Amino acid sequence: MSEARTGQAPDREPGRQAAGKAGPSDKPPVAQRVRDAARELFYRQGIHATGVDEICRAAGTTKMGLYRAYPSKDALIETILQERCDAQEKLACITGDRSLSPRERLLACVNMAAATVLTPGFRGCPLGLAIAEFPDPHHPARQVADHHKQVMRETLRCLCAEAGAPATLGDSLQLLIEGAFAVAPALGNEAASRALESSAHTLIEASLPG
Repeated sequence: MSEARTGQAPDREPGRQAAGKAGPSDKPPVAQRVRDAARELFYRQGIHATGVDEICRAAGTTKMGLYRAYPSKDALIETILQERCDAQEKLACITGDRSLSPRERLLACVNMAAATVLTPGFRGCPLGLAIAEFPDPHHPARQVADHHKQVMRETLRCLCAEAGAPATLGDSLQLLIEGAFAVAPALGNEAASRALESSAHTLIEASLPG
């Protein structure tokens, strides 16, 4: 049975609104509701454990509405992971801030990662969790996540080189960061955050000249 026959207005294309109906009480576009619902469900209970029906219920739409916005669940997964990557723009801002010394930028990156661990509801890096769920390196979701981790590695290595330290220090810092992300659910977020800051700061100070 089509949506039109249920007595409810069908879901509109993303970004479209009924004429004269704009207002603060209006629902967000279907695509946004689907992304918001899927992002929260994927992170809280896992990508493979979350079905399309559950996403539709949480988003207040139907499968027709979901697939009108996204051609497949894989396409939705890829979009959400790419948004997660885009959210890391703070790292790019820090590393590009030339008012800070390379040492200060390295410390700022570590501090930002430590603060991330303290985010309410944190249960690991969403991209790291996706890597664990998609062992196939050719899957689009895995490629998005792998690319982000490689960009992070190169960023840290370049910062270390600018600071006069071996580029391999960047690899060590990434291992500390990823380790804190992974162990936080078991160790506790506060303990993981403190351990990351302490270990990384000690390593940086011991590795940089002067």
